[in-house]
Amino acid sequence: MKQRIIIKFLRKVGRKPSEICKRLKRQYGDKTMSNVGISKWSRAFKNGRKTVENEPHEHWLRTSITGKNSDHVNALIWENR
Repeated sequence: MKQRIIIKFLRKVGRKPSEICKRLKRQYGDKTMSNVGISKWSRAFKNGRKTVENEPHEHWLRTSITGKNSDHVNALIWENR
């Protein structure tokens, strides 16, 4: 989240993604967001995005992962090795 805030600020003052990346690497070292991530967020802020939080999205429900299903799959695997 902190890096996104910095990206947003630096993009607002006209810095390019390559410069933002260098500055973040100096500050955060190996904990820096990936170059692709920096470019993605930079582009989003350039295109008018206001928030630094992730957009809400639907998650796949994991209803198929149950003990019964897992046992059944294991049995099938052991039958046909």
